[in-house]
Amino acid sequence: MSTVKKLSLCLVPVVVLALFPVLLSAQDAMSKQDNMGNNMGKSMSATGCLKQGSDANGFYLTSEDGKTYELWGKGLSAHVNHKVTVTGHEEKMPESMEQKRESAEKQEAGNASVVDMKVTHVKMISENCQ
Repeated sequence: MSTVKKLSLCLVPVVVLALFPVLLSAQDAMSKQDNMGNNMGKSMSATGCLKQGSDANGFYLTSEDGKTYELWGKGLSAHVNHKVTVTGHEEKMPESMEQKRESAEKQEAGNASVVDMKVTHVKMISENCQ
């Protein structure tokens, strides 16, 4: 075997091993960038009676399993007092909205914990909550 072939057979693995950490670092950086750009929490859906909160643009839903969701998004006002399934993702409200609704949230939820949900889709199940 020629010296050039022997040298190339030895250098190829060295080059691959030298580049491996660089490739892993780039992949990790891309993953972090995706997570930072994606401010959304986990996807979720809930079914229950959609109620108007004390704030004009405030809505909440107590699901069939007893959890309370503070909702924000488009298309909610058309379904107040309807049984609906809302789909969206867990996401804290912008600070200005949260400050306005914080006191009403405790009253509406009672002792239950409240999950903030940004609604992306509303499906009406029934025109009444029974």
